[in-house]
Amino acid sequence: MNYEELLEQLRTGELDQFVLEAKDFKEFYEVWRNYPYQNAIRGIADRGGVVTYTAKNTAE
Repeated sequence: MNYEELLEQLRTGELDQFVLEAKDFKEFYEVWRNYPYQNAIRGIADRGGVVTYTAKNTAE
């Protein structure tokens, strides 16, 4: 899965949200830690290690 593309789509408003399963976190984190617009994305944790990512301006 192309997480950088998903993050950009969130940031630009092309995508409302995406849900990350716990099993995919390691792969996602490799992209996330180098993503320059981390402050524009919000992750909302749920049970079982599931995280829903949204753009901050739409989640508030």
